[in-house]
Amino acid sequence: MGHMNRTKHAKVLTALEKRALRYKNRCLGVDTDTYRGDTIDETGTVDTAGLTSDESEEEGENQAEVRQREMLEASGVSDEVLEVHGVAPGTKADGVFRMIYENCNGLSNKISGNDKLEKAKEIIDELEVDVVCYNEHRQNLMHKDNRNGFSQLFRGGEAEVRSVAAHNTHEGKVVGRVQEGGTAMVLFGQLVEQYDFESSGRDDSGLGRWVVMVFRGEHGVTTRIARRYYITKEKDLTCPRKRFRDDLCNQLKQWREEGDRLIVCLDANEDIYRKELGKTLTDSEGLNLKEVVGDFTGSKIGATYFRGSKPIDAVWATNDLQVVGACVMPAGYGIGDHRMFVVDFRLDSIVGVTPPKIVRLAARRLNTKIPHVAEKYQQILEKKMVEHKLNSRLVEAERNSKSLDEIRRKVNAVDMDSRQYMTHAEKKCRKIKSGRIPFSPEASVWIRRRQVYESLIRRLDGKIKNRSNLRRSAQRCGISSPLKLTRKEIHQRLEVCEEKCQYFERHGHRYRKRHLTKRLSVARRKGNKEAEEKIMAIIQREKERSFWRRMNYAMSKRTGRSVTMVQRETTDGGVEEARTQDEVEHMIWEEIHGKRFYLAEQAPICKGRLRGDFGYMANTKAARKVLEGEYEYPAGCHQGTKELLEEIAEIRSVIPPNSVSTDLRRPAWKEKWRGAKEKTSSSLSGLHFGHYIAGSTSEVISHHHALKATICLKRGFAIDRWKGGMTCILEKLPGCCLVTKLRAILLMEADYNAKNKIIYGVRMLDNARQYKMMQDEIYSEQGRTAEDGALAKILFYDLVRQTRWPASIASIDAANCYDSIAHAIASLIFQAFGVPVEGVQAMLEAIQEMKYFLRTAYGDSKGCAQSKIEVKYQKERDTVPHFAAQYLRLSLRWRQSCL
Repeated sequence: MGHMNRTKHAKVLTALEKRALRYKNRCLGVDTDTYRGDTIDETGTVDTAGLTSDESEEEGENQAEVRQREMLEASGVSDEVLEVHGVAPGTKADGVFRMIYENCNGLSNKISGNDKLEKAKEIIDELEVDVVCYNEHRQNLMHKDNRNGFSQLFRGGEAEVRSVAAHNTHEGKVVGRVQEGGTAMVLFGQLVEQYDFESSGRDDSGLGRWVVMVFRGEHGVTTRIARRYYITKEKDLTCPRKRFRDDLCNQLKQWREEGDRLIVCLDANEDIYRKELGKTLTDSEGLNLKEVVGDFTGSKIGATYFRGSKPIDAVWATNDLQVVGACVMPAGYGIGDHRMFVVDFRLDSIVGVTPPKIVRLAARRLNTKIPHVAEKYQQILEKKMVEHKLNSRLVEAERNSKSLDEIRRKVNAVDMDSRQYMTHAEKKCRKIKSGRIPFSPEASVWIRRRQVYESLIRRLDGKIKNRSNLRRSAQRCGISSPLKLTRKEIHQRLEVCEEKCQYFERHGHRYRKRHLTKRLSVARRKGNKEAEEKIMAIIQREKERSFWRRMNYAMSKRTGRSVTMVQRETTDGGVEEARTQDEVEHMIWEEIHGKRFYLAEQAPICKGRLRGDFGYMANTKAARKVLEGEYEYPAGCHQGTKELLEEIAEIRSVIPPNSVSTDLRRPAWKEKWRGAKEKTSSSLSGLHFGHYIAGSTSEVISHHHALKATICLKRGFAIDRWKGGMTCILEKLPGCCLVTKLRAILLMEADYNAKNKIIYGVRMLDNARQYKMMQDEIYSEQGRTAEDGALAKILFYDLVRQTRWPASIASIDAANCYDSIAHAIASLIFQAFGVPVEGVQAMLEAIQEMKYFLRTAYGDSKGCAQSKIEVKYQKERDTVPHFAAQYLRLSLRWRQSCL
């Protein structure tokens, strides 16, 4: 007697997954007819125009056989579960909350090599999911081997992750790491602030029957999302099915009586329309929930288990939640053996208002570490500078201008043109690629083929006229007779290319490593040292990046975010909140720029007669008399200020005036940028460090930047671009939004900081050392380590204790020190150490006329705070040298007074 051939469960799911891939582009709202070649290349690292392939086109030609095999393998699967019920979801619109739910049929707790987890992350990223609900994760969360929580499993992107999971704790100690059942929910991104951790949780019985997430929004709106798993086959004298139903309904009624809005995701393991549980949830005289997908589409959902015949899964919601999209995906689209639900709600119906959308900065196109990018940038910018005679115009402005206003106007005009050309060169230096697929020749073949097939479809639509270029591109990719293919054949081959690209997106790193190793061996065999060094640099850079990503993933501390709201304490002990962009910016300007940036006004030199004598920049006759030691101090002058000014005169008696050169030559400018860290953020104008690093190897570009800075230093003015600063507001303590506890980082123009670093951080301090006015650093020089300093400190303690010398070691951190520097004192100290007064004016003028813009989660502000501000800030490169010089002289003065 023969036996019927049986198809394995996993084999059928694999076939269903391949079939469901055909819905991917439709789910993303992408029409393959509208693709463009420059938006498809995923590698971002290589040009494969000359790449050919010996592979045949069997994958494209045998689609009929593939589909026939899939149909045989999927025997016993109804046609109903192979189609989308409703309309497949497109790109998520603004103001929409997207939730997906499915029975995942087990999820491994490991992170590496977990194909099911990678597929789940891919779906979450593509659909832009806010909350994902899983049941039957089949993890015993108490087992020592299941060390990764769901937040750690799904972490890895930019969005913050919160999760809650449950399992049967009563048998957790007697079973292995795999335990049947279990429920979990994972939250991503925008609703983290509304997430109520304390009210969220799991089933109190410890059976892992459900988990719940609570969101509390504006105007008292509270929404609970409950993920439940209904077990029907369990022997118990108390009838667990009835107990579950009673517990569930009682809990939901209690929440509903409290005014909460409800979303219930449930694997009922029974017909949701005919059996008692489904009827109880939708009873108009009871909970009165609506079955979301059926209500939105107007037709009841069909079977949800891939081999089932009845709907046993569903999503219910209260009527005060507005649904804007709902569907059930075909079997195999998700990661489990049940169909996946995708439901979109209006965000304001979930939390009362629509949370602000986080505005992200555009990526930099100019990256000097990418081969040929800097060379192309230089080529474009040099051509523009020579064509428009920028350097000649700067020389003419310096020689022929009759007044300071005239030269200021001319240099600003040149700087404006220079900024436009630099921005244009960055825009044209390279195309930004997504980088989702690591480059390898194997992956590039399928990416290029996909591009060609999409171009063929565009040709059929009449959008491409040049047949010769298209034919040559197809031949380079190993596609024969491309113009004879029908639209149906092209779409079949596109499906294969899409599957291959998805494969390389998940497993491309091994091919990438193999490719780099092969190219390295070829370079060594040919004796090409230059190519060998470049390839080794790529391998080392990618290895270190991968290592530190894993290290930071496991060990990094939670960092603060960009703020969407700020708070301040009121006089009665309460807290005032600002939640809109205008309110947030107004409160920050009021509390930070309006108070913190005027701390220097408390200095005695900023009051009374001293203010009139020295002004803001100390470029007056009184300032010159102080430097010469001839100033007559007014009666009642502050003793500390008087001693400081006297010490400044003593410094000038040792260090000659104007002994610090403000002439910036090309070599000095190149040396400054040669070792700069390109990732450093700077510049409201968008002229980041990469512009100056790329230009430092060009004679024309580096001469232009150095000449412009020199003119400003010699004539004593700041260009208008330097007078704009971007204040980035971040949380110093994660979750703390008090405006007094926020971290404010002022980003100033990169070339402004560079010229300050050269003049004050290098030349002025070298000048002080030359005249023995500053002690050498001991443990911050090359070859020294932190251990050397610690050992010296211990030895110092031993000597002091044994010899009984009166001595001390102090680690001093002055409160708000960077916000409390009076400009007049700073100017006098800089002049005393040999900096010309014009160079000091070029630095201080930019700060005093600064326009302070804000960067928060809402993006860059359109308005700004502007005033005469007596302040130094963290990103100014001359602040630390100023402190070093001032502290040195004050310590000597105090030592003399003690003796």
